[in-house]
Amino acid sequence: MNIKKSGSAIAGLVAATTLFAALTMSASAQSTVNIKFAHNGNTNPDDPQNVGVNAFKDMVEERSNGAISVQIYPAGQLGDARTIVEGIQLGMIEMADVENGPMGGFVPEAMLWDLPFIFRDIEHAHTVLDGDIGRSVQEKYTDVGIRHLAYNDGGFRYFTNDQRPIHTMEDLQGLSIRVMESEVMVDTINAFGASAVPMSFGELYTALQQGVVDGQENPMNLIYSQRFYEVQDYLSLSGHFYYPRQYIAAEKWWQTLDEEHQEIISQASVEASNIQRESLVEYEVEMRSVLESNGMKINEVEKDAFIEAAAEHIYPSYYEMLGSGDASRGEELIRAIMATE
Repeated sequence: MNIKKSGSAIAGLVAATTLFAALTMSASAQSTVNIKFAHNGNTNPDDPQNVGVNAFKDMVEERSNGAISVQIYPAGQLGDARTIVEGIQLGMIEMADVENGPMGGFVPEAMLWDLPFIFRDIEHAHTVLDGDIGRSVQEKYTDVGIRHLAYNDGGFRYFTNDQRPIHTMEDLQGLSIRVMESEVMVDTINAFGASAVPMSFGELYTALQQGVVDGQENPMNLIYSQRFYEVQDYLSLSGHFYYPRQYIAAEKWWQTLDEEHQEIISQASVEASNIQRESLVEYEVEMRSVLESNGMKINEVEKDAFIEAAAEHIYPSYYEMLGSGDASRGEELIRAIMATE
């Protein structure tokens, strides 16, 4: 009897130990933070956006000792920019790197960054975005269920078309130009004399190929990665819009994270964005040479008339909205940006 009892006790101990191990493994698996990270850029690993996103993945997984896993979904696998942002709001997607185009539909103040010629150069843009004004816009995102973590660069945007080089505003007359789904961008291109056509990025190449639109405007790396040089002859260095992207996260999901994981993700977002910014500077120089070698005719643009049109016809239309109902405050905000050294 003693032997049997002893054997039964050992068997029970083994069963209990096995169950405990299984529960421990299950709890460990459940404690792993899994991040679906979406963007709608290309899949080229050398593209600055992917350089940044891959750096983010490596930093987060290493610093969390594997407790956080990042799965990247590039090339619009989880939808276009607007769909991705909506997925973030609903908590269906944990994180994303999204361009500013659709963001004004969620946070009106984000339209600041879409204003034409609001930034003199890339250093000016970084100073504003990383300063008090940029942070004040970031804080607005939590009201719509989004955690804004960092700004990175898409670069300045340039016109391409298949009709003629754009030297002056008069050269845009009669051209149809695809733009992002941004009210400011639509108003701007129309004010410059062209016909703005809002269109999904995924539809753009075919639209250019079939002549649905005459041209488009994008940063140089996207003109290359999307092979627009195959269907566009002219690249005009207008730099009319600055093109920020941002690392964003689902606010409800963010609140489920412990402080240590929040800090790891937050810091990695800033560092990855800085890596992306540095990569873009070198990449644009290379892309200009590559686009020329692929047959694109590249020209400078006389910007003074464009800048005057922007200040006269575009900025005042958005003073009230950017000032949360106070036009004078909106005007002061724009003036503060332009005065920033």
